[in-house]
Amino acid sequence: MPTNKKATPRGSVPAAQTPAPPATAMEVEPRPARMDSATFSRLRRLMRRSQRELADVLGVSVKAVESYEQGWRRVPANIERILYFLLFKLNEDSLQGEEDCWVATKCPDSQRENCVAALAKEGRFCWFFTGRLCSTAARGEAESCYSCSVFARLLERVNESAGESARKDGSATCP
Repeated sequence: MPTNKKATPRGSVPAAQTPAPPATAMEVEPRPARMDSATFSRLRRLMRRSQRELADVLGVSVKAVESYEQGWRRVPANIERILYFLLFKLNEDSLQGEEDCWVATKCPDSQRENCVAALAKEGRFCWFFTGRLCSTAARGEAESCYSCSVFARLLERVNESAGESARKDGSATCP
């Protein structure tokens, strides 16, 4: 039976399958550093969850959690975001009194009108909703939401709270 495929010389790739040329440095946006294994492990301990409990919450296998902690697998971006979200939600009491992100970053009203975090009135979770849409990233003041001063302050408050809790109940603090 005849085919409509054009013959290509041996060893060559048909035009439709020709790989794109590699991107130059100018075409690639810098990616923020991903969560490393030590940070993943520390956050799990801050949440006071076993590997099995965290695996159940994240919807992954225990082996995946072990692999993230040992550095055998990279922590996927969605797991990283969920982990930080859970950490902050479980420690909301320690975050009371923190300014909403749009106040802390002096976000212009014009930008806030289209901001998911502002519309949802979730000023402490701007990093979770907005990604690089926030005014801080747009002004070049933060490489990503994880390097934003709002996110850094929230994480600092959770760490302080965890240290106080550990001193009260005699458990070890996380490095």
